[in-house]
Amino acid sequence: MASRTVKISAVFLALLAIFYLAYAARTINTTPDRMLSFDPVFEFRYTKYFADHGFLPAWDELTYYVGRQVILAPFLFYVTGVVYWILKGIGWNLINTATLVAGLWGAAIVIPAFLLGRELSNKYGGLMAAALIGLAPQVLIRTFGSSYDTDQPVVFFITLCLFLGLRAVRLRTPESIFSAALGFTLFMLTWEIFIYPLLITATGIIIYFALQNIFGKWLLKDGLNSSQRMKATIGSLKAQALSIAGIFVLLVLAGLVLNVNPLWSLIAIFGFAVRPEAQIVNISIAELQLVNLADVNTWMLAMGRFVTGDRTLDTLVFLTFIALILIALYKSSRTDLLKTSSMLAIILISGYTIIRGIRFTEFSSILFLAVVAAGFGYLVDVTRKNDMMKATAVGFGALLAFYAISIGMSLGTSLGPDSNSNWESAWTFLRTQTPENSLVGTWWDPGHMITGIAERRVIGDGAHCSSADCLYGINTRITDLGKIFSTTDESEALRLLNKYKGTSPKIYWIASDDLVGKFQWLQYFGTGCDARADPKCPLFGLVGAESTKQSQDGKIVIRNYGNIMILMSDNPVPLVLQGRNAALVSELWVNNNGVMSYYKFDGNNTELISQLKAIEEPLGIRITDQTVPATIWAPSDFGYLAIIPPHLRNSVFTKQFFLDGEGLQHFKQVFRNAQVKIYEVIF
Repeated sequence: MASRTVKISAVFLALLAIFYLAYAARTINTTPDRMLSFDPVFEFRYTKYFADHGFLPAWDELTYYVGRQVILAPFLFYVTGVVYWILKGIGWNLINTATLVAGLWGAAIVIPAFLLGRELSNKYGGLMAAALIGLAPQVLIRTFGSSYDTDQPVVFFITLCLFLGLRAVRLRTPESIFSAALGFTLFMLTWEIFIYPLLITATGIIIYFALQNIFGKWLLKDGLNSSQRMKATIGSLKAQALSIAGIFVLLVLAGLVLNVNPLWSLIAIFGFAVRPEAQIVNISIAELQLVNLADVNTWMLAMGRFVTGDRTLDTLVFLTFIALILIALYKSSRTDLLKTSSMLAIILISGYTIIRGIRFTEFSSILFLAVVAAGFGYLVDVTRKNDMMKATAVGFGALLAFYAISIGMSLGTSLGPDSNSNWESAWTFLRTQTPENSLVGTWWDPGHMITGIAERRVIGDGAHCSSADCLYGINTRITDLGKIFSTTDESEALRLLNKYKGTSPKIYWIASDDLVGKFQWLQYFGTGCDARADPKCPLFGLVGAESTKQSQDGKIVIRNYGNIMILMSDNPVPLVLQGRNAALVSELWVNNNGVMSYYKFDGNNTELISQLKAIEEPLGIRITDQTVPATIWAPSDFGYLAIIPPHLRNSVFTKQFFLDGEGLQHFKQVFRNAQVKIYEVIF
C-alpha cells in the first residue's frame, strides 16, 4: 500500500512539474497591460462587457455595422470575468487577468493530456502525453498567455472530451456517460464544433467492429469462429453505440437549456470539411492555406513541430514518433482492439483534419502526440519484467520529454504581446479624434482592433457573419472592400462606401502597409483578377535594400535591391539589371514624408546615359538606351522599394498609401505615419 502511494505521489509530482513548465513557457514573455492583437482583442471586448455588466449583450452595434446578434460560445468570458471579480480587489486589471487565465488554460492542457495518454496505454504514456502536448510548439504558438483566445479552452476540451468519450465507451456505466456529457456540455459553451471528439470516438467504434470481424481471429486468437465473433461484436457494438447515444441525448437536453443545437455542431463539421470556401474570407486566411501532404515538413507540423533546424536530429525525432505510433498500434492490437481502434480513428481523422489547412495542425498535434505517447507507454510495459530494459526505456522517455520541454521553453521566449506604436497611434486617433458613431473601413484583418481598441463601427472583421445575421453578409462585404481598394474609379469606391454609411456621421478609411503584401486577395475578391493563375494580374512587388556603396569619385551612392539599382546623385536614377545590361525604369516616385517627388525616364534619355557612362566600368554594367515600362516607389530613406504594376498604378489603394491621397477628390488624409494612412471620406 505504501509503495502504491509513493508511485501515485511520484506521478502527481511529475505531472505538477510538467504543468509548471508548460505555464512558464506560456508566460515567460507576458508584459503587464498588453496582449496580442486581432482575435484576442475580440475576445477581450466581450469579456470586458461581461466583467462590467455581469451579462453579455444581445446585440453588437459595432461589429459588421449595422450590427448583428451576439451568438457566442461564452465559457471563456465567464471564467475570466469571475477570476477578475476575485482578483480586482488586490489591484489586478482585466488585461492582466485575461493573460493570466490564458496562460493557466494553456498549461492546464497537460491534465487531460495525461488522462488521454493513460487511457490509451498507462501512466507512463500519460506523463509522456502531458510533456509532449503541453510543450508542443505547434500548440504553444496558439495557447500562450498573451494570446487571449478560445484556442486554450478548445484544445483543453478536445483532449478532455476525447478521454471522457473513450472512457464512456470502455466502461459503459451511467457515471462514465454522465461525466462525458458534462464535459461536452462545457465544451458546448466554448466552441461551436464541440462534437468533434465525439465524432472521433464514434469512428473508433466502427473501426473496432471491423477489426474484430476481419482481423480478430489472427490478432486475438481467442478461438471464436466467424459466427460467434460476429454475434459477440454486434452485442458489443450495440452497447458502445448506446453509450454514444446516451452522451448525445444528454447533450440535446443540455442544448435545450443553453439554446444550442448539437446537430448544428455536426453539420458545421461536415460543412467546413467539405466546403470551407463557402465563406470566401476563408480562402485568404494564411493559416487555412492547403498543406503539401507529400512534404515531410507537413507531418512534422502535424506532430507538434518539434524541430531545431538540425535536419539530422529533426528527422531522427520524427522517425522516433512514427516508430512509437507503430508500437502503440501493434502492442494494443494484441491485447485490446478497442484501444487500437480508438488510436486508428485518431490517426485517420487527424490526417484528414490537416488537409483543411495549416491552422488545424494545432489539433492534429494533440491527437497524434497522444498516440505517440501511448507508444511510449507500451514500450515501458514491454520492458517491465527486466529492470535494466525498463530503466533504459524510462531513461529514453525522460530524454524525449526533456527534448520537448527544452524546445517549448526556448519558443516561449519569443511569444508575447505585439506592440506597434504606429498602429497604436492610429487607434488612439480614431478613438479620440473622430465622432463616436463614425464608421471605419479597410480590409477585414484589423476589424477587431477597430471595434475593440478604436471603439468605432467597422464594415467587416474576422468574425464570420452570414447575410441572415448581418446586412449583406461577409461575402458581399469582403468583395466590396476589395473593390474599393482595387478600382481606379473613385466614384465606384464612393458609391460602395455610401452603401454602408447608414446613420454614421462620418466614414473613415484606412490604407496600411500590410495590404501591399496581401493585395492578391483584395484584387481577387474585388475584381476577380487572380494573380495565382492569370499573368495579366501582377501584384505589388517589395524588395529590400541589400547593399550601399559609393562610386569611385564619391559623387554617387549606389543602392542595390537585387536586380534593381538606384543611383543617388543629384536626382535618383532607377536601373533594372539583366546580366551586364542595365535599363532605365520609366517612373520613380519618392515619398518624402508625405511630399511626393516624381522622376520620369520615358522620354529621350541620351544625355543622362552619357553622363552615367563613367560609372559603367567600375560597376561592371552597360547602360542601354531602353526604358522598362514600370513604376517604382520608394520611401524617403530608400530602405525598400515597391514595384507597382501598370494596372494598379491608378488604383485607389496606390493613391492612398503610396501617394498619400494625391489625385483623389473624396478621400481627405487626416492621419499618417510610415505604416498607416487614415482618410476621411468626403461625399
